[in-house]
Amino acid sequence: MSNEVIRYGIIGCGGIAHTHAESLMQIKGAKLIGVSGCSAQEPLGFAQKYGIKSFDSTELLLKSQEIDAVTICTPSGFHAAIAINAAENKKHAIIEKPLSLTAKSAKQVVEAFKRNKVTGSVISQLRFSEEIRKAKKLIADKKLGDIIMTNLTMKYFRSQEYYDAGNWRGTWKLDGGGAMMNQGIHGIDMLLFLIGETKNVYGYIRTLTHNIEVEDNAVALVEFKNGSLGTITASTSIVPAKNKTIEVHGTKGTILIEEERIRYLHIKGEKEYIADDIEQGDSATSNIIKASGHIKQLEDFTQSLIEGKPPFVSLEDGMRAVNLITSVYASSKTNRIYNKKEE
Repeated sequence: MSNEVIRYGIIGCGGIAHTHAESLMQIKGAKLIGVSGCSAQEPLGFAQKYGIKSFDSTELLLKSQEIDAVTICTPSGFHAAIAINAAENKKHAIIEKPLSLTAKSAKQVVEAFKRNKVTGSVISQLRFSEEIRKAKKLIADKKLGDIIMTNLTMKYFRSQEYYDAGNWRGTWKLDGGGAMMNQGIHGIDMLLFLIGETKNVYGYIRTLTHNIEVEDNAVALVEFKNGSLGTITASTSIVPAKNKTIEVHGTKGTILIEEERIRYLHIKGEKEYIADDIEQGDSATSNIIKASGHIKQLEDFTQSLIEGKPPFVSLEDGMRAVNLITSVYASSKTNRIYNKKEE
């Protein structure tokens, strides 16, 4: 696009939509124009708070000539359909995680944006952390040698009241999954960002401590395309909750990442690095998200539209995370290894 200002609309009025609104208002080259919700009445208060237009329907927002791009902040089960509708109306879009709830619908979203020649991205704000990018470079530059094993651990807590607060939470139809698809997808995206694509997956999911449809506990064994192995542990049942960690072991060293910081780094022949204690992150016990990561990603997306270049996070990146999670679900259901070729 040649525009120096990208005019945004927000679709959805829940908690994460406020993070998007507050972020967009801090970004040079972005202008928040309006919002839509599930009804004509729902977005009125949201629009008044931010001094923007309230659209009576999402369809009207998507057809508006005042809007260049949208951020999709609805319950997860609506993401794919709205994203495809946005693409067909020639709107660029950045979609909250997850991109969709199935591998099939994720692929349909990617194809819709390619077909309509518009730009899409999915929120993966951890990729914008300086220390995560440093870890990525260390691994890519073979500072740890050849990767042998990676362990992703996400031991969170959510109360029954958390699930009861929204009738879509904890349902297969609108949440698409639990500890992995909802709470764990950012950790899984970080795993794929650091190590690369997977080849085979074997997983178990269980609902052990909550009255919900989806899993509150999951474990998976992963074989990556690079030949290394990994484990994924995800839970919303742990008391007390723990910070997310990802530990990567190579033939020349180890790196431990806690939340968005490097906690420990050992490289053969070099001085060990051990960070100070890290405070508990938001993801462990809360669904409240700090805006800093969203600001960086929405800024990158805005600049990509202005400059006509791809955003740092692609729709394909979002699709890979969905594919891995749904592979775990399929493996648990069939009690067999799920191969990449079966997606």
